[in-house]
Amino acid sequence: MNQEKEPQKGSQKKQEETNALAEKQAESEKGPEAAEPEKKAESCADEKAAKKGNKKEKPSFFKSQKFKHGGAAAAFTAGFLAIIILVNVIVGILSDKYPSINLDVTKAGTNTLSAETAKTVDSDKLETTITICATKQACQSNSVTSDGADYSQVDRLISKAAERNHNITVKYVDLDKDPVFAKNYQSDNITAGDVIVETKKRHRVLAESDLFTSQASSNYGSQTYYSNVGSALASAINAVTADTMPIAAFDTGHSEKMESTGYERLLQNNSFETKDINLLTDKIPDGTQLFVLGCPTTDYTDGEISKIDAFLHSKTASGDRSVIIVCSPGQPTLAKLSAYMEEWGLGVQTDNVVEETSYQKFFNNNPLYILADVQDSINFGNSHSGYNNFTAPYSCPVNIKARNVGSKMTYSLIKSSDSSAIYRSSKKESDTQTAAQNIAALSQESVQANNKPCHANLIVTGSSLMFGSNFVNTSAFSNAAYDVDLSKYATGTNNNSTQVTTSNHQLYAADITINTNVAKVLGYGVFTVLIPLAVAVAGIIVYRKRRAL
Repeated sequence: MNQEKEPQKGSQKKQEETNALAEKQAESEKGPEAAEPEKKAESCADEKAAKKGNKKEKPSFFKSQKFKHGGAAAAFTAGFLAIIILVNVIVGILSDKYPSINLDVTKAGTNTLSAETAKTVDSDKLETTITICATKQACQSNSVTSDGADYSQVDRLISKAAERNHNITVKYVDLDKDPVFAKNYQSDNITAGDVIVETKKRHRVLAESDLFTSQASSNYGSQTYYSNVGSALASAINAVTADTMPIAAFDTGHSEKMESTGYERLLQNNSFETKDINLLTDKIPDGTQLFVLGCPTTDYTDGEISKIDAFLHSKTASGDRSVIIVCSPGQPTLAKLSAYMEEWGLGVQTDNVVEETSYQKFFNNNPLYILADVQDSINFGNSHSGYNNFTAPYSCPVNIKARNVGSKMTYSLIKSSDSSAIYRSSKKESDTQTAAQNIAALSQESVQANNKPCHANLIVTGSSLMFGSNFVNTSAFSNAAYDVDLSKYATGTNNNSTQVTTSNHQLYAADITINTNVAKVLGYGVFTVLIPLAVAVAGIIVYRKRRAL
């Protein structure tokens, strides 16, 4: 069996070799022409493959230069605008929560709490609610009233006060939508724009006239508006947080010549309550600690003098009490009142007037507008020193009889300078001798009230204008500071509250003042030529650089 299989395998192998040899012979018989088409086909395929590899693919739109530059610019612009909007939103939120971040760029600092107001705000230890009778939007858009009042300033200053002291809460009430609110203050007759400052002790309403004042021009063709918002706010906080509110009563029954409006407002701003009475028919109100006789022109009766003396020596009224007798040159001689002043060791020469001979001691080109010297014989316990530029226009001399008069002690409060002289109205001539004259004096007596020692004071001044509105409402003179300190000392309330003097700022004042030539240079040279030219040059440069990309 094995011998038969071996020859069979050999013959199969021989047959395969024969077939291979036959194929080679056939190819050789075809020649090179038969193989050339196959090579050409292979070569073409290789060339196509090579061309396909060398040819660059067309880039997509998102990878093009047009998209890169145009898209990037658009994206940058959109991102920049988004950042600006976001910053504005954040600043708006922060400015509502922290009003102090809003910069005050006004020349007079009208949008900033003054040092005096800030001190009053910081001293508030009671829960205090400040209600503005308007919407917040109306305040910020200054549409509360149609006149020249700037209620956006009211909103800013009150918001800054609330930021400084967390005891202060600010509310906005639209009286048209909430008429019930006004019923809680029926006696105050509140209207739109009023500001109510309130604590658990009491409340005070600030009307528009308390916040803003106006003054007509000389030809009545225009109005200049002034803001008292800061001092009004401070005075209201003082009034509603004070432990006591001493009463200052003003007699009105003797044809008084004193213009007392400024002095009364000053007292109200400093935690006093003021009342007008007729001493002939009325009694001095309970709680009164200061009684003012404002330059009377008719004499007092014995009954009125008895009321004054009983007030000063009361054994039931608590605290210090004082009577201020204000006099003026040319005032008639009042025999009964003069006799009562002499019992206290004081007198007044209403037929004479103090004048200055030194140009450095008077102002307004009038030697009767004297700059007086405040004496330090009594310590008011105040924060002021010297009371610079204190004025006592049209003063008559005040006499001090002696240092001691019985149980009373006398003190000089204000004097003219050594260069002053007396002009005698009766002789219509001036004394040649110069000497300091007393312009205001105080006589003090110790009394017992409710088993506690206190002071009774009689104060005589020779100038009614030292209390006038023109001098207490301006910071150029120290009259307001002195008048407040004198009144607080007279009532023993020196340390009861911080002092507030009236200060106003002109609204809508021009913060930048330039002459005509400078205005032309800025208007035509800078804004009309220089800035537009700079913008044009910058645009050309940017355009050329973009074209070169």
